[in-house]
Amino acid sequence: MTDLSYSNVNDNTPVLVGNSQLTDKRGVNGFNYLEILKEVSEEAILDCNASIKLNEHIDTVAVIRFVADTPHRDSATSNLWGYPNMPRSLSNSLNIPAQNEIYTTTGGNSPQLALNELATRIKDNQIECALLAGGEALDTFVGRLKEGLEVNWEDDPGGRPELIGKSLDGTNDHEKLHGLFDPSSVYPLFANSLRSANRQTVSEHMQDTGRLFEEFSRVASKNEYAWFPIHRSAEEIAEVRPENRMIGFPYTKYMNSIMRVNQSCAMIMMSAKKARELGIPKSKWIFMYSGACLNDIWNVSDRVDYHSSPAIKACTDSVFDLANTSINHIDFIDLYSCFPSAVQIAMKELSLDANDPRGLTITGGLPYFGGPGNAYVMNSVATLMDKLRLQPGKFGLATANGWYITKHGAGIFSSKPFEGEWNQVAETSHIQNAIDTADKPNFTETPQGDCSIETYTITHSRNGPDKGIVIGRLKNGTRFIANTERDTPTLEYMCNEDMLNAFGTVSSDGKRNIFKPNL
Repeated sequence: MTDLSYSNVNDNTPVLVGNSQLTDKRGVNGFNYLEILKEVSEEAILDCNASIKLNEHIDTVAVIRFVADTPHRDSATSNLWGYPNMPRSLSNSLNIPAQNEIYTTTGGNSPQLALNELATRIKDNQIECALLAGGEALDTFVGRLKEGLEVNWEDDPGGRPELIGKSLDGTNDHEKLHGLFDPSSVYPLFANSLRSANRQTVSEHMQDTGRLFEEFSRVASKNEYAWFPIHRSAEEIAEVRPENRMIGFPYTKYMNSIMRVNQSCAMIMMSAKKARELGIPKSKWIFMYSGACLNDIWNVSDRVDYHSSPAIKACTDSVFDLANTSINHIDFIDLYSCFPSAVQIAMKELSLDANDPRGLTITGGLPYFGGPGNAYVMNSVATLMDKLRLQPGKFGLATANGWYITKHGAGIFSSKPFEGEWNQVAETSHIQNAIDTADKPNFTETPQGDCSIETYTITHSRNGPDKGIVIGRLKNGTRFIANTERDTPTLEYMCNEDMLNAFGTVSSDGKRNIFKPNL
């Protein structure tokens, strides 16, 4: 690339010019929520290599919502949340006179949502220079609580930030009543549906999943920022053992995203005009060639099926169209990987093979690299930035996922200068309307009678199988959600036998729907 190509970059084109990642393994002595953002933000600012002090030029600070600040979450962490305006707290800690303070809603799609928003505002000349930061300090926080240590993490600088994103809960009351809330209880439902669609036995599905995630583990083992830099074999990942207990059938512990981490990431985005003004070397510039966000049908109980994602397909198609490229011309890929089913459904929608020589992750994925709450995709984009800086002209794709394969994002990035007018955030309202209005299965909250299992999971505690969650169909095709009775023989039977399409009866116990298999 010559400098002439950069001279063709319009002044209001957004460019990513700095990033940093941080992993803090000091346990109870680690950073608090504000400190972990401050530390990584300082490094991201330095990474820009600006010839002029950057802090006073940042007019916007955006922060990805922390897990402990999830609305309506009943937990010790949320009850102790003490940062009502984290963007301002962060600005104050860095001596940044930001006029704009942005905070996202809950969801792993939030980093791409924020990048889209910041880039659009730069393109529209509403802002010039933004800091985006996100992460978690849950390992230190939870560790201190467990050891009875003081946790007075709080700062109230006044004001309230602007919220972006859809704040609706991920599940409705009926779904929550039957256990559809914790992701570890929901993603296994997708897993068994995928197994059904692929006509696999439990053993075949587990072997495939183990092999898939072994490669993620291999990448994490070489990543200096990984929470678990350990290469685990496919057998280690798939085999149930005391150190790798079953969490939600068919997923073992090593197949689950890990949120109890201390990890953070920050990046700087600004206009090309500002980057020139601040003397930021062209070798630092990374361009977002396209970005998009879309939602699948919101409630899990209303999905057309549990082995596909129209929103992932439409979202990625949109970014490829805008960037005038295809999956075949992408050099680096990071698929959102909270659970294997999230990866496998994305692979299906992108027509990717598990043995793709490019790999499907550049970080190692959320179970091995670490899953810093809603902010993980910041790490995947930052890692893309580093790779693209070293290989000029290459392209990278990062996908994002919030709730339960519900909220999606995708972005294409490159070190190749973007020429011409930048208008690269997809307008997807018409696509969203088509997804939302698709024909849905009939659903009842009060099922009664003979039925069969569409998909299911058995959740486990440390003591063994705990509860069965069944999504089933009545004889007329109407869908329902139910639990099983909590008797150990039934739960163990449903773990040991393939229950897909198995018959039984469903009725209400006065509170929940109860499915009884025909044993």
